[in-house]
Amino acid sequence: MSLQPSKNSSPAPHDDVKERVRDSIDIVDLVGTYISLRRAGKAMVGICPWHEDSRPSFQVNPERQTFRCWVCNIGGDAFSFLMKMEKIEFREALEQLAERAGITLARGRSGVPADQKATLLKALDWAAERFADCLARSPEARAARDYLVSRGLTPDTVSRFQLGYAPASWDWLLRQASAAGIATDTLLRTGLAVERQDRSGHYDRFRDRLIFPIRDPLSRCVAFGGRVIPGAAPDAAKYINSPETPLFSKSSMLYGLDTARDAMSRSHRAIVVEGYTDCLAARQAGIDDVVAVLGTALGERHAKLLRRYAERIVLVLDGDDAGRRRADEILDVILAEPIDLRIARLPQGVDPCEFVLERGRDAFEALIAAAIDPLDYRLDEAVAKLAGRPGDDAALEAVESVLKALASVSMLSPVSPSQQMLRTDQVLGRLSRRFGLSREALQKRLDALRASRPSRMGDSPAALPSPSMKRLPAWDREVIEVLVGVPESAGLVVRSVDPTELETTEGRAVLAAATRMHDDGRPVALSGLLLELTDPGLQSLLVAVDDATSDRGVDPADRLRHLEDALRRRSAQRQAHASALALKSSGLDPGSEAALLEQLVAQRRAVQGMTEPKDG
Repeated sequence: MSLQPSKNSSPAPHDDVKERVRDSIDIVDLVGTYISLRRAGKAMVGICPWHEDSRPSFQVNPERQTFRCWVCNIGGDAFSFLMKMEKIEFREALEQLAERAGITLARGRSGVPADQKATLLKALDWAAERFADCLARSPEARAARDYLVSRGLTPDTVSRFQLGYAPASWDWLLRQASAAGIATDTLLRTGLAVERQDRSGHYDRFRDRLIFPIRDPLSRCVAFGGRVIPGAAPDAAKYINSPETPLFSKSSMLYGLDTARDAMSRSHRAIVVEGYTDCLAARQAGIDDVVAVLGTALGERHAKLLRRYAERIVLVLDGDDAGRRRADEILDVILAEPIDLRIARLPQGVDPCEFVLERGRDAFEALIAAAIDPLDYRLDEAVAKLAGRPGDDAALEAVESVLKALASVSMLSPVSPSQQMLRTDQVLGRLSRRFGLSREALQKRLDALRASRPSRMGDSPAALPSPSMKRLPAWDREVIEVLVGVPESAGLVVRSVDPTELETTEGRAVLAAATRMHDDGRPVALSGLLLELTDPGLQSLLVAVDDATSDRGVDPADRLRHLEDALRRRSAQRQAHASALALKSSGLDPGSEAALLEQLVAQRRAVQGMTEPKDG
């Protein structure tokens, strides 16, 4: 029996840049930039950054370039360590480590060659410094400084978030860029300059505005927001942002996220407000897990981003009609994401900045603590609307809006299933009592709405955590140990092991990865498997298996002989099983039956390792 590689799916072509980057990074140096390490034998140990750790349980293996926490059962290589520490995806980790190693990638996540991306980022950082210097020193910026004082923002907050000012001149930044040797095309690509439509030339996008640098999660300036100075230009838009660029998308970025990530990870919540100054006022009051949207409603991509750091989103909305409309725009989208959502409503006519500055941190925290379930919010709003629209049609419309929200709730929400069931029961009960409809009719309509929802990637069952190495079935563990510890045996494993004989999805995934690598002519070993398998659970399992095998000091030749013996026994076992079935179902004459029985006995002995099976 041999395993033939599947021809139905072809693996993505291997890019050796990943190996080049990994081989250029010393994991000890990388981990050492985040936690303090000390030598313990051949390994380096330290306090784990992911759990309350009083005794060093985090270990780095310099020889194999892997890490592992014995308590968290988390392990991997340099890529997976950076991904977990920075809450980023593989491509972002690759770009960061490539930059650290001085390796140029052909194109980054944004589709821009790495050298061009660096040029754009440098220009944006330069512009942020020019705007900040203008706010601090220029007489033209007096009105902007006075506005910040009126909003209660301190000089320390202004400096910390590098607020700036763009003068009213049409080419103030363009002239400075020319003197600094920055090309106009670079300003165009970053959104800082705009091409004239009526004649040749360009002009500054931001003029006579307070400037808020917008940074990505890595604290790199990628765009700007500009607020008009009150009274300066009555017809001007209150806020403008940089346009969509290769570095910036307002639907997937949030103001202040780079400095809120750690606080969100500690509090497990993300407070979302609508304005830059709202966010800054909360930060100034010591509430550090607050971010702001960038002139757009909170959307699906925002939710996916926040899920990296927090389990709950608390959306702070104004108490006016505009706030209600925005809540309606947001609810059905965000409820479909696997994150717990709450809504906090401000008093009528008060924005978050005013609320925090006038009433203080404790009052704002109390407002957040009192945030309500979005289904209760939708139900309250639906009932309130009926006051001005009596009649059956309005009532049915209100019921439908609540049921749609209930149907949108993600099955993967961090709210426990029992809590979700209780919440559903409460909402249906309130609808039944308020509108005189039977629970059965409401449940039937809810089931229909759920069935009609388009399937979403986020609604599929979450990947099960990898079993610990100790809970792996014996044969699965045997195969993984050989693939990790005896790379030269990969060909034998790929040819001889049937994936259907492996009991776990983890074992089958490792074998499939080894098969792809072997078919591509790539060496199969721990380092390669960690690159091929990006699932954190699988990486942790591979590192744990490698550590256990190394600790036992198993000789690779002995390990290979043990595998060959096991393969022979399993082959004999299959033959014995087939012979037993044949013996039960056959109508053989006594002589043939005796011969088959003798063959079965020989196969049984081979299964027990007593002798070689006879050919039959």
